[in-house]
Amino acid sequence: MSKRIAWHRAQGHTVVVVSASLDLYLQPWCQARGLDSICNRLAHRDGILTGRYEDGDCGPHKARLIRARYDLASFERIHAYGDSREDRPMLALGHERWYRGKRLA
Repeated sequence: MSKRIAWHRAQGHTVVVVSASLDLYLQPWCQARGLDSICNRLAHRDGILTGRYEDGDCGPHKARLIRARYDLASFERIHAYGDSREDRPMLALGHERWYRGKRLA
């Protein structure tokens, strides 16, 4: 995926990492590489993590969260990559779809 991200960046594409991973480590990793992210955010109260998600588990809602943040019609071509069953609705948003390293028809 690092090579694919580099290729997309070289093309000037908007790259968004969409993951059910936690914001504590995914967001800094993405920010260091100039990438946007949609991921699970841990809730905190008075500076203490609660152990809960801020807005629930984003995993099953990836496609909805993408649509809420981006005007997909403004993109000429959308490349989508996934590796879990819950990624399938997200993959349906793409013109070019890849699942576990294999291109989908």
